[in-house]
Amino acid sequence: MKRFKLKYLLVGAALIAAAVGCKKEHYIDGGVHSGKLDMNIYDFLKSRPFEFDTIVQILDRTGLAAEVQKSGVTFFAPKDLCIVNYLKRRSGMALKDVPDADLRAAMAKYIIPATMVWRDQVPFFNAPNGGGQMLKSFAGDTVWVDAPVRQDYNGVKEAGPKYIRAWFGNGFANTWARRFDAANTFPETREEINGVIRYYNPWVNSGNVITSDLQATNGNIQVLNGSHTFNFPYK
Repeated sequence: MKRFKLKYLLVGAALIAAAVGCKKEHYIDGGVHSGKLDMNIYDFLKSRPFEFDTIVQILDRTGLAAEVQKSGVTFFAPKDLCIVNYLKRRSGMALKDVPDADLRAAMAKYIIPATMVWRDQVPFFNAPNGGGQMLKSFAGDTVWVDAPVRQDYNGVKEAGPKYIRAWFGNGFANTWARRFDAANTFPETREEINGVIRYYNPWVNSGNVITSDLQATNGNIQVLNGSHTFNFPYK
């Protein structure tokens, strides 16, 4: 009997500890959360070194840390895994060997000089064929934000989760595949190198937002999935 009671006491203590821990947590990967933070974007990234340590290093190194601390900013936060994917595409180059100018141009694409709550302000109806919104980054690059149609779940049509997707421009692909281009101002072109034809597609790379609308004291954070590759097409 004593052993039985001790077992349940230990389980109860563990549950209480977990509940207390959750109260202090600001960020649940891929989950639903109130999203209110008591810190700015940069400090939030620093508080999550497991996911954003390399991102903070790049922001510091390129002088962009100040930009994500300004008021009225939205940051599409790539995770450290996105940098790993990028370096693999650059033949395993070490981060220290990537020119600062390359890193700055790449990271600037993810900084939007506007604060938007996507659930309230981005028209997602009929996306990707009729919804979404075109934005301009801090560096002047075009970013398209939309939400794909819900996927089927357990045999029920469109019962799965809906997620936000950010499209980053400028990429060549080995196959022709037109991505959503609402403005119809980016026609596909092609190039041939050593007999290999590649097609230019402005929306060839996307990143799924796995945690959206984290509201920092100076703007919003949209966390991208780690499967995204930083700065496509890997220049």
